[in-house]
Amino acid sequence: MKRMLVAGLCAVLIGAGCGAGSADDAVNDSRRDSITLGFTLEPTSLDISGTAGQSIPQVLLDNVYEGLVRVDENGAIVAALAEQYSVSDDGLSYTFTLRDARFHDGSVLSAEDVVWSLNRVLDDATTAVLPTQVAQFAKVSSIAANDDVVTLTLIERDNDLLYNLTQRGGVIFKKDTTDFASTAIGTGPFVFAKWDKGNSITLERFDDYWGRRADTKTVIFRYFADATALSNAMLAGDIDVMTTVQSPENLEVFKAREDLKVLSGSTNCEVTLGMNNSRAPFNDVSVRKAVRQALDKRSLIDAAWGGYGTEIGSFVPPTDPWFEDLTDVAPFNVNAARDAIAGAGLVGTEVKLDVPPINYATNSSEFIAAALADVGLQVSITPVTWEEWLDRVFTKADYDLTIVCHIERNDMAIYANPEYYFRFDNAEYRDLIAAASNAATQDDRVSALRSAARLLSEQSASDWLWLIPNLQVAKREIAGVVKNSVGDSYYVARVERV
Repeated sequence: MKRMLVAGLCAVLIGAGCGAGSADDAVNDSRRDSITLGFTLEPTSLDISGTAGQSIPQVLLDNVYEGLVRVDENGAIVAALAEQYSVSDDGLSYTFTLRDARFHDGSVLSAEDVVWSLNRVLDDATTAVLPTQVAQFAKVSSIAANDDVVTLTLIERDNDLLYNLTQRGGVIFKKDTTDFASTAIGTGPFVFAKWDKGNSITLERFDDYWGRRADTKTVIFRYFADATALSNAMLAGDIDVMTTVQSPENLEVFKAREDLKVLSGSTNCEVTLGMNNSRAPFNDVSVRKAVRQALDKRSLIDAAWGGYGTEIGSFVPPTDPWFEDLTDVAPFNVNAARDAIAGAGLVGTEVKLDVPPINYATNSSEFIAAALADVGLQVSITPVTWEEWLDRVFTKADYDLTIVCHIERNDMAIYANPEYYFRFDNAEYRDLIAAASNAATQDDRVSALRSAARLLSEQSASDWLWLIPNLQVAKREIAGVVKNSVGDSYYVARVERV
């Protein structure tokens, strides 16, 4: 890997010695109005409401599509298409006053567009919207419009509603839209311009945007097959921002370049070892705990992520008020893990580890397989495409073990859904999540969520391997890159070349 990166560096230095002329100046002028961002996961569809995977909202949410509210870089919920909003004292009524805004085709945003869009997530029999989003809005009983005011009425208090409205379930579409998969007409600061499948998605500035115009005319989301190709593209100057550092052990190569800068921020991304709670042997809590105790997390972080990462012991990042260090619930203990596997009569049992094509997963798989073999479980590693993972693992829960990073904020409720791919089914946990959602005070909410997090860890519903920092690399002249990853969107309206 390092040899390839050095070769890329040499290529850049050789290219720097080439002669320049007026043609080069013209190219440089055009590039000032265009910024290219490098990613590793390309969307499989543009259907932000009906297709799973972060890569879709990453490019479309807040850039092309908007909601009534959005979450900013620091995690605060701020107004978007709603100029202002209020919540009733009993928490059962949310009122939003719409601002003057237009869709990218020129049509005026109306309250009817909002009602139509949000009603799509109120039908629990729909197949057009992801089940997770339907569940997030289950407490909304009705949505009504009166001129430019939209009111959501709830059957009971829901403290997560505003945040859910900032994510894909709260996206506002033009009424009666039918083609979600191949086009995107929103109200955001950018217009969806082109999708060169297998290569890139291009966004162009929307000059009639209701708010501050985007700082760059053209933003290109360019996709690379793997982390090595992405790194080499950054070193060669083919992209302006490497939005994810997939090989942190090689950061020194980038730090050594005077024309580049390394950006570090926070995330909500818990690298999760999913265990199918509905399938033997992982339907036994003692086996799940044994898996957790077989893994030396510090050594795993060193081996898989260059030492960049935080042990957490739960599904809660330290930035949440209800965080509690739960690493002592299932601490690294090989002998305890061996005893548990032997006691369950599972020595020599074969299980499969489905690994999607993401570096944190592929980098971890061999370590995990070896550690579990050491306590008696024989792990076969199965590489899967992202499309297969979404279909077979995420949707159908046809798997034993898998690895994926859950980056959504306030997402503890996914474990309260027995149909979610973890297949964790625990009534006490569901009651705690419901209590948090209905809590009349913030203190009550924090208390309920802290109890839920401890129960989740004690049940070892999954193993949370580490919390990923948000590491990026950018050219020094690039400003406005969002450093913290606190939601599903990669917001680019403030990115510019200075």
